[in-house]
Amino acid sequence: MPKDDNTKLTSDLSEEELRKEIARVELETKQLQLAEAKQRNADFKEKEAQRHRANQQRMKELEDARNNHHSVIRQCRHKSGGSPKNILRGGGKNAFSLLTRALMPDGVTILLQCSRCRLKFYTPEKDKRQLWFKKFDEELRYYQKLLETSIEDGLEHAEMRGPTFMFQKEGVPFVPERR
Repeated sequence: MPKDDNTKLTSDLSEEELRKEIARVELETKQLQLAEAKQRNADFKEKEAQRHRANQQRMKELEDARNNHHSVIRQCRHKSGGSPKNILRGGGKNAFSLLTRALMPDGVTILLQCSRCRLKFYTPEKDKRQLWFKKFDEELRYYQKLLETSIEDGLEHAEMRGPTFMFQKEGVPFVPERR
């Protein structure tokens, strides 16, 4: 019965046959390593694609939530009253503004808040957009309207003032950048 190539003992092989066997085994090892590397690469690419899809989905969910919140803010009158069917439609002859003002620690920025619609609106800055505004002038007009409403129609002591700090850089006062 002839012996199989794989079962031959290395002592039975000639030098040439031993080299061929080593080359064949090395080739087989390299092929297995290549297949393993290809599989790892394919797994990595699939995980990256799945992560990218999950991130896109999460970004869409966050944008939808932000748009829904802005829709609620636009519907809100920021006034007391309303009805159980639509609490955002406050108003009437005895209604008052629900907007509160909070002077921020920099001593300059005012935060306007509505407890009904969860509006949070800082004093506008030229380089930063808040909410759904595309132009600074629109944002400033809206802010001034809200501020005026909170002062004229709001509660007398609606402005809250926490501790203030004078920020200095090399002895010169400045207002730190909001983030």
